[in-house]
Amino acid sequence: MAGISQVTIDGVALDIDPSDYVMLGGSRRGSIHRTIDGGTVFQDRGINVTDLVIQISGMFTSVTTLKAIYAIYRKIGHQATLVDFKGNTFTVVFTPGAESFRAQPIYGSNAGYTYTMTLNVVAVVNWFGTVGGFPSST
Repeated sequence: MAGISQVTIDGVALDIDPSDYVMLGGSRRGSIHRTIDGGTVFQDRGINVTDLVIQISGMFTSVTTLKAIYAIYRKIGHQATLVDFKGNTFTVVFTPGAESFRAQPIYGSNAGYTYTMTLNVVAVVNWFGTVGGFPSST
C-alpha cells in the first residue's frame, strides 16, 4: 500500500514511515564504583528485553490515525503489539509515569500532526526473523 507505513501498533498503520526510529535504546544494568585506593569496580549485568526502549517520531497525515493511536495510548495497563518495517514484533507499553505520547498540530495544516512516542518493551516476539530470538546478555 503506497503511502502507508509498515509500522503498526495494535494493527493501526502509521500514515508514513517514522522520521526517527530508535529500537535499541535503553541502559545496561550495572554500576561503577570508585574505591578508596583509586581502583574501580564495574558491575555489569548486561541488558534484558525489558530494558529496551523504542522511540518513534514522525508525522500523522490523518486525524483518524492520530485518534486510533491516542485511543491505544489511553488504555490503562494495555500491552500493545508493535510491528516495525524490519519485521520485528514487540509487545510494548507506553512508558508509564512519563509523557510517552505527544502530538502537536502542524502549523497551517488541518490534518497534519507531528508526534513522538516512547515505548517500553515487555517482550520480543520476533527479532530479525527469529521467533523470540532476542540475544541473551551472557
